[in-house]
Amino acid sequence: MRVSQWQAVRIVAAMVLFVICIACGDTYRPVAQPIPGPSPNPSALHFVYAISTNGNDSLSSSGTCLPSGTPPPCVADPGSFSRIDVSGDSVSSAVITGVFPVHAALTPSGTQYYVASNDGTISAGTATSGAQATTINLPQLCASGCAPAPSFVHSTESGKMYVADAANGTVSVINTSSNVVVQSIPVDPAFAGNPLPLPDPNSQPIALAELPNGSKIYAANQGTNKITSINTVDGSIAAVIPIAGSPVWAVTGGDNIHVYVLTSNGTISVISSLSDAVTSASASAGAGANFMLYDKGSNSLYVTNPVADSVSIFDVSTDPPVLRSGAAVGIAPVAGSGCTSAVHPTSVTVLGDGTRAYVAAYQADANGNVCTQASVIDPGTTTVSKTIALPQSSNAAQTACPSARFRVFVASSGGADAPFKVYVSQCDAGSVSVIDTSASNVGPDPHPARSRY
Repeated sequence: MRVSQWQAVRIVAAMVLFVICIACGDTYRPVAQPIPGPSPNPSALHFVYAISTNGNDSLSSSGTCLPSGTPPPCVADPGSFSRIDVSGDSVSSAVITGVFPVHAALTPSGTQYYVASNDGTISAGTATSGAQATTINLPQLCASGCAPAPSFVHSTESGKMYVADAANGTVSVINTSSNVVVQSIPVDPAFAGNPLPLPDPNSQPIALAELPNGSKIYAANQGTNKITSINTVDGSIAAVIPIAGSPVWAVTGGDNIHVYVLTSNGTISVISSLSDAVTSASASAGAGANFMLYDKGSNSLYVTNPVADSVSIFDVSTDPPVLRSGAAVGIAPVAGSGCTSAVHPTSVTVLGDGTRAYVAAYQADANGNVCTQASVIDPGTTTVSKTIALPQSSNAAQTACPSARFRVFVASSGGADAPFKVYVSQCDAGSVSVIDTSASNVGPDPHPARSRY
């Protein structure tokens, strides 16, 4: 198994990669996604994308702009969206985005990308081209005090991209042919207005999950502890569903029926798309759980918990989901780690053939040291088979990483005649590490092109 490191283009703040394999919220998030389609996918994938915040100067007490060190006026730098060629692990293009990009997604065909930025814009472009992106401005629907701040983009439809706007309390619909916002849907219709309902900015939709058949999309509203079910055919609200706890993530199963919502207290609420009602809420990954992945091959949910230092794997063939092996998988620091603190797993990916899961984790001790790693889980035994130390870059320390929603993030690509690779974004290192899962631990590297870093 070989680990290489790709140095990101100029980054002076947090790096985000939600290895699009793709990151979200008011803070920064890693984003990388293989093409075509979200991982796991056994088809050959050719590109991975990464977004970077690239910095936002602010006036310091000394009168200079930091972190650039330049005199005022202080400038908010735009972010960037870089395309990495999987075959050679090299950057093939980079485009400019809005200020502080927080999340990104590809259309199901993998031909178009959409990047949400904290300045209220969506950057849209053709995934196969290095041309600069089209900027889409989100509408402000509130009377005052709620400028757009998109937090999540997602779609299982080829003709639409959905944007969760945490500041506006809306889900906006973008036509992917014209790249125009064609509808903005308040997630809480109780706030009536004339001629259209006014959104409730306190609802704070922070995640989206759409059924595979594209008939409904669900918005997880962190501010009101509710899930909004939206009919995609006309944008009407099918139901507003209360749940027990503040939602942090949501995914759909492969049957077009089950929707899984993860809350900050670790509870997984199961919603039936047939009734738009909660059918169970007893499965738990523990308080502090932050991320959830549905693996279609094993019909399982993987949930990371950076507070409990664990990954919970649930069998979702029954309702409520059942914890595989009866216990969560503990994530321990890699042997010889230079950090002394506990390790915090933040995200997980499963290879397209279902043989292994990779968990991205980090340590951050009191001395300012940050160590990152990837733990390999055998899904059959639900045990850690290997832990890989990830290299750190020589870049100066990045800023805002402690507040990033995903300080490290992981995604995978490969299949068919292409080797499986795992990509881990590292905010503090300002880089993306690449793990060649087919390379051996001893002897020559079967993929020498990966040594070009």
